[in-house]
Amino acid sequence: MNKRPTLIAAASMLGGTILILYDQWICLLVPALLLPFIFYRRNAKPALILLAVVILSFIGGVILSSVHQRAYYSVYRTINGSDTVTIHGRLTRKEYTSHGIMNYLSLQGHRSIIVIFTTDSDTCTIGSQIIITGTPEEPESQMNPGCFDQKAYYRSQSVVSRIKDASCTTAKKKQFSVFELLYLLKYQLLAVFTAALPGEEGSLLASLSIGTKSLLDSDVKELLTNAGLSHILAISGLHISIMGDMIYKTLMRLKLSVKPAAIISFIFVFFYSHSISDSVSAERAVIMYMFFILSKLFIEKTDTLTSLSFAAMYICMTDPLAITGAAFVMSFAAVLLIAVLAVPACNCYRTFTDLRWENAHKKIKDNRHKPSFMEDMAASILFSFCIQISMGGISARYFYTFPLLSCILNTVVLPFLPFLIIAGLTGGFIGLFCLPAAKIILFPCHMILYWYELSSAAYAKIPLSNIVTGKVSTMNTVICLLLVLTISVILRRQNRRLFTTRFTKRVWAKIRLFPVFGDKKVTMHVASLSCAIIILLSIPHHKDSFAMLAVGQGDGLILTSSDGKCFMYDGGSTTEYDIGKNILLPSLKYRGISSVEGWFLTHLDDDHISGFTELAAKNYPIRNLYLSSKIPHDDKYAMIVRLCHDHDIRINYLDGKDKLSCRLFTIETLFPDSTSDFEGPNENSLVTLITMNWKNDTCTKIIETGDIGEEQEKYILEKYSARLKRNSHDMLVLKSAHHGSNYSNCSEWLSAIEPDLTLISAGKGNRYGHPGQDTIQRLKDARLRYLCTMYAGQISLLPSGRYRCHISH
Repeated sequence: MNKRPTLIAAASMLGGTILILYDQWICLLVPALLLPFIFYRRNAKPALILLAVVILSFIGGVILSSVHQRAYYSVYRTINGSDTVTIHGRLTRKEYTSHGIMNYLSLQGHRSIIVIFTTDSDTCTIGSQIIITGTPEEPESQMNPGCFDQKAYYRSQSVVSRIKDASCTTAKKKQFSVFELLYLLKYQLLAVFTAALPGEEGSLLASLSIGTKSLLDSDVKELLTNAGLSHILAISGLHISIMGDMIYKTLMRLKLSVKPAAIISFIFVFFYSHSISDSVSAERAVIMYMFFILSKLFIEKTDTLTSLSFAAMYICMTDPLAITGAAFVMSFAAVLLIAVLAVPACNCYRTFTDLRWENAHKKIKDNRHKPSFMEDMAASILFSFCIQISMGGISARYFYTFPLLSCILNTVVLPFLPFLIIAGLTGGFIGLFCLPAAKIILFPCHMILYWYELSSAAYAKIPLSNIVTGKVSTMNTVICLLLVLTISVILRRQNRRLFTTRFTKRVWAKIRLFPVFGDKKVTMHVASLSCAIIILLSIPHHKDSFAMLAVGQGDGLILTSSDGKCFMYDGGSTTEYDIGKNILLPSLKYRGISSVEGWFLTHLDDDHISGFTELAAKNYPIRNLYLSSKIPHDDKYAMIVRLCHDHDIRINYLDGKDKLSCRLFTIETLFPDSTSDFEGPNENSLVTLITMNWKNDTCTKIIETGDIGEEQEKYILEKYSARLKRNSHDMLVLKSAHHGSNYSNCSEWLSAIEPDLTLISAGKGNRYGHPGQDTIQRLKDARLRYLCTMYAGQISLLPSGRYRCHISH
């Protein structure tokens, strides 16, 4: 690091930016921590100049991030605090989505701040000055930890609001726009891909080559993501380097001189990247490619870390809010760790194979070692493995999984990507004029895409291919990175040591145990440290916990124990789309849960079962299903039975005498019992008493009531009031029946139970008016504390007898 002053300055500027955006005052120490690198092996004058640059970079990061953040929140409050707004700005980007055409408007006077709005027709030209009028929709806060945080994502994109029902008028139309032409061309290519390729392969090829990811089939996207191939779906440095390298080498083969070839390839890369993506990873790749071109123009060497440092400083100066997003961290960390570990590992292996060959062919002159197929394959697997190991701690921190074996899958997938992109674009352009010819050219793409899907599906069936890590702590992430740095130091020293043994009498061929790096001890050290990273990430830190998930208009409870067991209650919604994929699965992964021991369905309304049916249909491991013994045997019941049969889920029926126990909690069935005689699914909801026995000898009791009504509440009080009594030091929690309906939660029920806390699960703006005003008034009259997920988000119970809301209110 001390040899790269740009890297030191970039680290200082990032420290100042993080200080403001994350409110981390420890970042004030960054300039002091950089002092050893500043003064190491430097004369006084250069060192003092670099020190001044570092201090100015830190101050610049602080000032620029403060200005951008203040402007963002000022506009945010102004727009989202109004019922109707009229906004003047410049249209910067458009893209097709399943809901219409999404437009990105850069505000007049605040060019870096954006609002988005959706239109049914494509009437505005990119680059035009337009005026929109509509209703602002504030970004949603994260309701459950581990789930998508729209508010944070919009902030990282500098988007302040989404305008609903927007009417758009053009104030000043741009007569000619290169980006508008590229936009039209992109979707014409998409039409060719869709017409020439079967099924979802057209949208997949378009996503890989021209960045139309918003139209990609969700099942295909999930399949590739679970296989650790999400990086090929995002237009990033990999795609841009492929395209730039292809153009540059093609022009050189056409006998064009270096400088014109470099300039033309950069112009192509610039327009290619800006027409298909404005992500921070694409911006980073363009800047790094620009430095590659500058090195060709001025015959000056540049390295990865220097160009990466300039890219980081550029983004900190122009769009500092971008560093708060996962895309910035993943993109820059990937390139940094490739330079730190993957490149030295491959260099060391290549040096070993070269020296081994030279040692065996000392008498052959003017002949150099040409790597064999197996050596190339080994180098490719080693490179992918090093990326996987080095990024393990960071990716697990953001996505809660560690794709352990994806390095092998990347080895058999990535070599086809350059051909896929080039052949795809070639076929797409030819298809604009002759579709039958395009089908012939795109047929190899069809075979490659089929191979991608087939290999990803096969990968998903391999045991331990994806390890659920849970939320990785900051300490574990830092330990993983320190282990990566240790491996890097070992490999760099070994690479230097190999040259000192050149043409010695060492018998390279007799080194056993697959000496990847030319020395058994070095290989074992690297393998041991790599295993330490894998073990550190593979052991999730389970906790005893109880939480009511915020699932919109529905119900969902999750119970986990420190031994890794998990039980679910309901988990359905009528307002949240794909609740299993968007809420339940991320919540389970966040907790390090890879299977559900038991799933309780209080009854079979859609707002209670939709998440279960979605995950069960995707073959998520669920061992047991618990149902009420008096559940109506209707069409939904038949569907549940068939689903459980197809996916080996055991069905258990409960009545008033059943009890389920594990280390952390006991679940007792209260209702229905053998004497109850009510009609209807809600009236026969499963009612249970959950007793949580925490490690600190405290106890919390939770009454789960499903959707029962007033009659059932009185029936339970008449028969089981003794079982609902609690000790004075216990905490009693009531899960409000039927989402807080006026026809449940009667006064007699509330006064008899006297819960310390009542939990209500309901969604904003639901058509039923839940929670009912009468119920809220009864709770207030009884002076009972209550919380609703529509305002509090996920509600967790703590062993101390307290609770925690995910959203402060």
